[in-house]
Amino acid sequence: MTNGDGALYLLKKAGILGTHVAWRDSLNEGPVPSGLSLEATSSLRAQYLAQRGYGNPIKLIHEFERRDALLRRAGEFDEIVLWFEHDLYDQLQLLQALTALEELDLEPGRVSVVQTDHYLSGMTVDEIFPLLPRRRNATPAIFKSARRTWERFTSGSPADLQAAAGEDAIGLPFLRAAMRRLCEEYPWVRDGLSRSQRQALFAAAQGPARADELYARAQSREEAYFLGERVFGKILEDLSAANGALLEEEEGTLVPTALGRRVIAGDADWLDEHAIDRWIGGAHLVSQSVTRWDDDAGAFVNSAT
Repeated sequence: MTNGDGALYLLKKAGILGTHVAWRDSLNEGPVPSGLSLEATSSLRAQYLAQRGYGNPIKLIHEFERRDALLRRAGEFDEIVLWFEHDLYDQLQLLQALTALEELDLEPGRVSVVQTDHYLSGMTVDEIFPLLPRRRNATPAIFKSARRTWERFTSGSPADLQAAAGEDAIGLPFLRAAMRRLCEEYPWVRDGLSRSQRQALFAAAQGPARADELYARAQSREEAYFLGERVFGKILEDLSAANGALLEEEEGTLVPTALGRRVIAGDADWLDEHAIDRWIGGAHLVSQSVTRWDDDAGAFVNSAT
């Protein structure tokens, strides 16, 4: 199991045999509420991804159903190897996969994990193959860490998310930083923007540019980039929406609006002009008094206080 099609192709090319499964879900955006089975979560995710324009709803449902059915059959395989990177996109997928596999109560040693701080799809065959012998067994402690963090992510409680960002997880060395990065996707105290939204806006402030150029600029600000171009494109669409637009088109490029320039200067708060409606894990952010992230303090605060 791995994050997506690019890594899947490389594993096959490297001659790493077996039944290959791509997770293919941007769990860092959209609803992921607690208390649902893997299949119920997948149904909800397919609806959300289709609504956001990430794919055909029927195809998305079929892909999730195939993935989940293979995971439920994990006991039929000699070993299940999870290949995931260090970034937020991958770490959330790894949490979900480990949590679902734990429910199957497989024999010890049947599940192993490959984690790397290099991007799998960008590796060569010679680089990816040596990772396999270095895989680590998913011990009960690793399963417990994954389940605990998954429950915090889906709970909808900013306090739970902050707790996950404040402690190391046994056997999951990249998880703490990933959870901190997820905290930064809440609206910030200073301007009402998430970190990803702010990076997109500031990328446009560097000079008129097409979406692909803005993507490159914004991702250069990430310690571990996790957004694909399609997801970044949706961020640009959100920032360009008529109600409180921060970006506008100018001769085929995107530039900040007057409001966008005020937000950049620290003279305006986007949520005073724009009604928020976003999900982060189990948290539905819908009001102007929504909990915000104070990056200087490294903590959440309620904007109404």
